[in-house]
Amino acid sequence: MSTYKREKLLFYPAKFNLYESIFEHLDLSILKEQSYKTGRRPFCRQAICRALVYKNLKAIKTLSELTFELSTNLGIGYVLGFDKQPPSRHRFEEFLHRTPNQLLQQIRKAQIKTLVELGIISGEYLSIDSTPVVAWVKQNNPKMFVEGKFDKTKFPQGDPDARLGFMAIKRKPNHSKERQLEIFDASSDKDKTVKEVIFFWGYRNHVIFDAMSELPVFEKTFPANVSDCTVTIPAFKELRKYFKLKNPKGVLADAAHDSVSIRKYIRCSLKAKDFIPINPRAKKPNIKLTSCNIRICLAGLEMYPWGRFKEGDRIRRKFVCPITHLKGFASKYNHQCPINHPRFPKGGCYACTRVDKSYRQSAIDPQSEHFKKIYKMQSGSERGFSRLLNFYMQRPVLTGLAAVSNHCTLAHISILAIAIAAVEAKQNSKFRYIRGLLKHLLQR
Repeated sequence: MSTYKREKLLFYPAKFNLYESIFEHLDLSILKEQSYKTGRRPFCRQAICRALVYKNLKAIKTLSELTFELSTNLGIGYVLGFDKQPPSRHRFEEFLHRTPNQLLQQIRKAQIKTLVELGIISGEYLSIDSTPVVAWVKQNNPKMFVEGKFDKTKFPQGDPDARLGFMAIKRKPNHSKERQLEIFDASSDKDKTVKEVIFFWGYRNHVIFDAMSELPVFEKTFPANVSDCTVTIPAFKELRKYFKLKNPKGVLADAAHDSVSIRKYIRCSLKAKDFIPINPRAKKPNIKLTSCNIRICLAGLEMYPWGRFKEGDRIRRKFVCPITHLKGFASKYNHQCPINHPRFPKGGCYACTRVDKSYRQSAIDPQSEHFKKIYKMQSGSERGFSRLLNFYMQRPVLTGLAAVSNHCTLAHISILAIAIAAVEAKQNSKFRYIRGLLKHLLQR
């Protein structure tokens, strides 16, 4: 702790109790002090980490504002552990850029273990989602013209680690003044939204939430061009190393995670049900089949089965043209295709149908009542991201993957620290509500 005398805090008793009750349950012993022989004297790394958590709790946007806050509030400096003069903005940036993210992840994992022991996190239902983290570069400024702004081969000079991504935003359409003066049925346009796709340079923070408590149990930041499907399975594998999943009942995700490999991993490895909507991508045209699952060609003829074959992990059944492969059938149609298909002179048409078990086809019907009842908990991830908005996690004034990753991890550490403080203060109903808990602690 700091060398400030406790008497200096007589003017800040409420704030002292507030932040001391939060930091006393935050174990930062893994952050060892730096040894130095020459140069500037290093600041306490644990104190800098507490200051960054304090920045999140106070919803301070920039590091310069944090430095000003600490220099004008000596009592908070005592609680955080600073001696005399607080560090400058450059010291905080140095901490975020040079501290390995694994150290902060160890702090977060210890918090998860504490919440599991307190019975807050159960892991019964898990929800995975991602949120965009916009980089601090001029290409993301809509008022600035940059040639080739969204050319994915031209990385921004301000942040070479950032990659091009996109996010979908739902907005209500803006009608013109003439349109507003028209008489129309207001009920038909009520709650009508338009989905708009916006490109940006930056990163994505992939998070696994405990759907019951809406608290994050896993988080990792990747460049924005890394798709959700490639992160899902490694994320659950890493989560199982430190969070013992006792056969969760279900895993919830949006349609971006709809793939055979993810559904197979959830059912076979996690022994859980996959509550994932069907992604309507690459829809095939309506295929006509007989009652015996025989393909019907474009001319309306039953195709002839021609064996099975294996393609990767899939088993397909092949059907060929009956006119070119059956003599009796060919004589009936005078060896000619009824519709003169261009492939007929080259041996006729052929088609393949998948006959093995598909994890996507055997998924839970998204229109069923059971699916809708469970999938409602997926909205908890959106509420979790909205709480992280209070910490400016999605708009960091930082550059570089290392600094942005540490910034996001500290935001999650702040969320979990608030939850632990709420439970220890016997305010279990407020462990998800930041403002409600802070107001209660200030009144103590």
